[in-house]
Amino acid sequence: MKLCFIRLFASYYDAPFRRAFQKLGWEICEKTYYTPKDPYCDAPLMERIQTDLKDGGYDAVLTVNFWPLLAKVLSEGEIPYVSWSYDAPQNLPTTEEMEHENNYIFLFDRLEVERYRKMGITRVFHLPLAVDTEEWKRVTEAYYTFGQLPKASYASEVSLVGSLYQSTYPAIRESLGGYEAGLLKGFCDAQMKLFGCYMIPELLTEETMEVIRRGFGEESPFQGITSRQLSYSIATYLTFLDRHLLLRLFAQRYDTALFTFQKADEIREMLPKVRVEESVDYSSQMPQVFAASKINLCPTLRCIGSGIPLRALDVMGCGGFLLVPLQPELMEYFVPNQDAGIYSTLEEAVELAEYYLSHEEQRKAVAASGQRKVQAAFRMEDRLQQMMDYVMSH
Repeated sequence: MKLCFIRLFASYYDAPFRRAFQKLGWEICEKTYYTPKDPYCDAPLMERIQTDLKDGGYDAVLTVNFWPLLAKVLSEGEIPYVSWSYDAPQNLPTTEEMEHENNYIFLFDRLEVERYRKMGITRVFHLPLAVDTEEWKRVTEAYYTFGQLPKASYASEVSLVGSLYQSTYPAIRESLGGYEAGLLKGFCDAQMKLFGCYMIPELLTEETMEVIRRGFGEESPFQGITSRQLSYSIATYLTFLDRHLLLRLFAQRYDTALFTFQKADEIREMLPKVRVEESVDYSSQMPQVFAASKINLCPTLRCIGSGIPLRALDVMGCGGFLLVPLQPELMEYFVPNQDAGIYSTLEEAVELAEYYLSHEEQRKAVAASGQRKVQAAFRMEDRLQQMMDYVMSH
């Protein structure tokens, strides 16, 4: 099989893809371009790609995430355009260019696929994410064998690798009148208590959106806000609350570390008892944090409706103990308290952490079980083979 792997931005999947391609024995031509400001149109870039692909004899073109401008370039040819996204939802305001017959758009969130299908988009397909389990084993070997870490700060009782999210929702709420702001507050309060189902998109009907838009002043920058934009804004706000509350609660009793690119002074002002550390490199440092943390928090971005986020697979793939909210697809593969700590309320998350921090052998057994399942069912080379088998047979 001869593929052209096109990189339009640096992604977590670049190196894992390359290693998987080699294991599979595929002939790969990798081409790297700049990231376009407009994912729908960049005439010079599109012309360059078209020239580079001419007479290449490729069986398919592959990218991480879907790029409408590349779909446009390939729409008149017979080369399948295959994309796989580890982001949910996709950062695309419209469905333009998604419905070309040679598109194969793979998304890890089954509910997102279903939403697109209801919109009449048929070229989207469900494919859970994967990790390079052999690489994670190699990177963490020194820790598991000798207890060695490049930095002592990588070890903690509780840790979170990631951001606290910055959301536009507070500004949106402040721009609204009392009734409309109260309506959104009610939606948020209800969703805050519910894990495993993101109901905000269903609540933001067009009728409701018309009411909300009327609540903005004439000078408000949010007058034209769409339901999709508002849904994402609410999701990031609720995820911020999830992460902030968990970190604050755990830091009162345990050594709790946050590895983030956000400004340490700002985080310390909000969470004075949390140990704020610099962000860690995905490939070389993050796996060691996961391995050396007794509890790895993974509060999922709320708008991921059903899928298993990449971070959860990374934690388990590195042999770390995962504490994660309930997700429908997570429950299809993993058993609570056997493979991971899976909670349906924040109170339950605290109870699980308390239990496993005082029962070390059980915690290690759960982490080892989760790692075995990821190694068996979420290998990168297996998932890529599954994806291309589907493309070549359709």
